[in-house]
Amino acid sequence: MMWGVRQRCTALITAARTRLGPGPKPGPKPGPRPTGNRVTGYIAIGAVGTLIGTSLAVGAGESGTRPRLADVGAWLAGSEKGEVAHAHGLTGDVDGKVVLPAGMAGHPVSVAQDGDTTLVLDERTGEVVRIDASQLSAAQSADYGAAGLQLVSGGAYAYVVDPHKGTVQRIDPAMTTPESPPVDVGGKPGAAVVDAEGTLWVPLPDSGTVVPFTKGLKGTAVKVAEAGHDLALTLADGHPVVTDGTAGVMRVLTATGVQGSFDLGDAVTGTDPDDVLVPAGTDGSAVPVLAAGTGDLVVVDVRSRHTTRAHVQTEGHELGAPHLLGKRVYIPDESTGRLLVYDTALSTPAPPVPVTEGAGELELFVRDGLLWVNDPDGSAAAVIDADGEVRHIGKYRTEVPSAREPGDEPIEDSIPTGVPGGPVPPPPGAPNATAPVTDPPSGNPSGDPSGQPPGPGPGGPTQPEPEPGAPGAPQAESRSGAIRITFAKALGATPQRYVLKGATPDQTVTPDGVGPDGPYTFEVRGGSCDEQYSFTVVAEYGGGKPDKESAPSALARPCIAPGAPRGLTFTPAERGHGGTLTWDAPQDAEGTVTYTVNGPGGSVQITERSHRFEKLRNSTKHWVAVMARNAAGSGTATDGWMDLTPPSQQMTIVNNTANDVPVGIRSLPTTVGSGRPGEIPGNKDGEVTQVTTVHCNVRGQENSYGDETTDVWAYHTFHSPVTNKDIIGYTSDLYVNSRSNPKVWDCE
Repeated sequence: MMWGVRQRCTALITAARTRLGPGPKPGPKPGPRPTGNRVTGYIAIGAVGTLIGTSLAVGAGESGTRPRLADVGAWLAGSEKGEVAHAHGLTGDVDGKVVLPAGMAGHPVSVAQDGDTTLVLDERTGEVVRIDASQLSAAQSADYGAAGLQLVSGGAYAYVVDPHKGTVQRIDPAMTTPESPPVDVGGKPGAAVVDAEGTLWVPLPDSGTVVPFTKGLKGTAVKVAEAGHDLALTLADGHPVVTDGTAGVMRVLTATGVQGSFDLGDAVTGTDPDDVLVPAGTDGSAVPVLAAGTGDLVVVDVRSRHTTRAHVQTEGHELGAPHLLGKRVYIPDESTGRLLVYDTALSTPAPPVPVTEGAGELELFVRDGLLWVNDPDGSAAAVIDADGEVRHIGKYRTEVPSAREPGDEPIEDSIPTGVPGGPVPPPPGAPNATAPVTDPPSGNPSGDPSGQPPGPGPGGPTQPEPEPGAPGAPQAESRSGAIRITFAKALGATPQRYVLKGATPDQTVTPDGVGPDGPYTFEVRGGSCDEQYSFTVVAEYGGGKPDKESAPSALARPCIAPGAPRGLTFTPAERGHGGTLTWDAPQDAEGTVTYTVNGPGGSVQITERSHRFEKLRNSTKHWVAVMARNAAGSGTATDGWMDLTPPSQQMTIVNNTANDVPVGIRSLPTTVGSGRPGEIPGNKDGEVTQVTTVHCNVRGQENSYGDETTDVWAYHTFHSPVTNKDIIGYTSDLYVNSRSNPKVWDCE
């Protein structure tokens, strides 16, 4: 089998080299690229940076092998040199690189990786190249002949999305060639993502919908917003989540519709939708949302339904989408080439992380517990772990495995080879970004745990007493029935205690005060879920010193989105054609709770925990879903089937006691052109009670018996005593009288 793989790889490399001619000389450094979810490129984060599933030995002839690529690693684009480099996630070392085809140097490129398949898109020409990790070469390519395409892959599927033409085309991830013609998505798509199962999700802001492609086939569009709203997709814990930046709502999606929503509140509502930034993917279930214009930060956990709100300083910065790793939110600042950091555990900003030496584009993605940062147009990159430790990456190192033959000239002689793989020195005056952050800035250069500056040396002057300072702006987390307030301790003098200000008379605050050593947390219980609250923290110093009050917290509610309704039950109506759906209140049903019922006939919103359906078709199972909502959002829907299969009833045969003439059982509810699969024997003596199992009634040919006339026919099963077999068919209801039994339904 290995021989076959090597033969194929050799053939692919030969074919690639044959088609690679001298390309055009690189032009000026490209300007900013079009962005998806306000992050660089059109790459679905669920498909980027996926770790190589197995260690692949790269052949170097019979005399030896090249080093194995790290299992914990990612491919990073180096557009300026026309390369992609593979970096080790635990060391930051570059352990392999691939030179892209001639002509791609200097072009913006996007990398999409899923499992063992790595694809690179030339965003300027539309050429897609497959990276052969075993040979460290550009193995196969196909030209899609357009600029500004999106390349997304996942779950053994890969797609090329054309935002200008409004099409999606499935491609072969191994050969890079088309597998189907382009499909019109019905509008101009935004940045698409692919989940782990290979389902492509394409947002259409103009219509307020998201279109899924399951197993390569276009599905029914899911309505998620009003037409014209700004939509951005995120894969959270592998599930698609759409943020409506215009309405300030986040919604969790499935192929059948919306399965939950979260109100982002005043942090987003009313701001410029273009300033609402979300990542294309997260490693867990929490999604950070940043309003870049105001600095309001919201972290929504779509699993626990908790919402955390804070404020970061964003004025004067050119920001990208925030990314969450562990307890820290990282925000790319492309005006300085740094990552702004907010520590949600300490409720305070942490020292920024320098990546480049100046302004420039930064690509971020989180995968398998690591945050990758890349300057696609330069040599700088970095990887950060959950503890905040930073490892800088020199992508342009030359002493790494590559398929370039000995003696080959560099792609661009004038481009420096970059820096060693060790940490890149931060710019002058920048904090040490490689050290994990363990405490908020405290103005304590000595590191003394007391928090006070060092005393005077022998014979030195007396140090001035530190001035009272204000606590950090509180961070508010919405919980079930409460708001959790955390804050950073005050700088300077040590206060006697901290107290919370802003609670209303119907709210209780625990504890009454926080000592100078913390923990720096308050819990506010009570209040209305339908209202939003803001708080400040006051540092009380005493001794004639003035108290200092913090900036206000972001608005928060003392509630979270309710859970899924429980105990969904359907009780059919008499004779069917509908019934009553009931359910129990969900967990965390606080405030004014409304229920959205999606089922036959569309969607309705009610406040009761029951809904009656009418005029439904019998002999059918009707799908229905119920979702609870309060002011914080809506939880997961509970769905099921309303089964209107008619229940069978035992009935006695009537009008069959006067003679021995049998009663016919027909294949259709008529005697005209209808077969006769069997019969009910006559009952002249009337001593035998004949019974049959009636399933339902239908309308058919009209018949009479004495004074009775009816067009009702019973559809039933009669066990023949003659043949000892069941006979299924229709008999005029003159001989069954099932029409008088309310437990017998119409068939349809």
